[in-house]
Amino acid sequence: MFVVSKHRERGLTLVELLVVVAILGLLAVTVLPNIAANGEARRGREAARLVSSFIAGAHARAIGRREWAGFALIASGTASYAAIDLVHTDVPPLYRGDRVPSLVTISGTGATTRYVTWSNAELAYSGTVGVASGDLIRFGGGARWYELSATPSAMVTGSVSFRLRGDMSSATEDSGEQPHNTPWPAAASVPFEILSKPIRSGGLTNLPADRAVDLYWSGYGPPSVSGSAAYMPFQVASSGTATAGATTSILFDGTGRIRQIQVQSGGAAPVRRTVTGSVFLLVGRVDRVAQPYNSAGGGGSGDDTKGANWQYPDSYWIAIDPFSGATKAAECTVSATTVLDSQLWIRQSLAAGGG
Repeated sequence: MFVVSKHRERGLTLVELLVVVAILGLLAVTVLPNIAANGEARRGREAARLVSSFIAGAHARAIGRREWAGFALIASGTASYAAIDLVHTDVPPLYRGDRVPSLVTISGTGATTRYVTWSNAELAYSGTVGVASGDLIRFGGGARWYELSATPSAMVTGSVSFRLRGDMSSATEDSGEQPHNTPWPAAASVPFEILSKPIRSGGLTNLPADRAVDLYWSGYGPPSVSGSAAYMPFQVASSGTATAGATTSILFDGTGRIRQIQVQSGGAAPVRRTVTGSVFLLVGRVDRVAQPYNSAGGGGSGDDTKGANWQYPDSYWIAIDPFSGATKAAECTVSATTVLDSQLWIRQSLAAGGG
């Protein structure tokens, strides 16, 4: 005779259910933020790696070239400081006209502006030459460059003004040029050379979603205090602050050295700057671009406060050595209160590498 025992099925008691809920709540509090923070840190690393690799490629393209080459950071809108697109750039070969010799006639007696005239036989401008306002011109094989300050529509037969470069801004690379110390070319018919602005080469490279180069805080050279002692911004464009909506080009020469930074906003002539120190690019979150310092932020990668990108360890500084063109990257130091504090690790990396 077999005895069949029946076991009554039972569910969780209320106490057991509460214990399970408590454990799940504890996991949500401790584990999920770490997962989110790791995701933010990973996206920051990926964006920094992409930008570093792109710059290294631009630097390699410039080695051995006769004309300068480099890359451009393109702001995402006319009022934006966020660059989410990068592109390689090339400086076109010097343009010397379409005949040998091609000559221009210099005229005028202005203190800061004079004129140059072409003829149809000397400059066959048909929309393919690409000469434009803001390009540089020099005469008779001289070393001094002047800036064309008129549109190319008059270049076929009309007179085009050119000016001293030093009257654009006190911070331009030729700010010392003034009427009393800059030689004007003689009024005569002379050969010429035109140095055009850099042009795009190839397609755009896009940064990962929600990441950008923060042009507001990016720059070059030593830091300078501006506005508030709580942070020390770098100046990329006009004096004091960066220019919204600008395209910033960094150009290397054939030896790999950084030769110039050009900042151009809309159709305005570019502001050309001679590099006086390492170039620093800040890669961070789009929603933190151009944000000021926030004393309540910067606690970690999972911190969603809206402080400056350099406050957070999921943001990265990318530095380019001005002499070798070598690129290094390091995350921002945790809870920094100034730009310089946030660059501790990248500056240590530069010093260790001789930058």
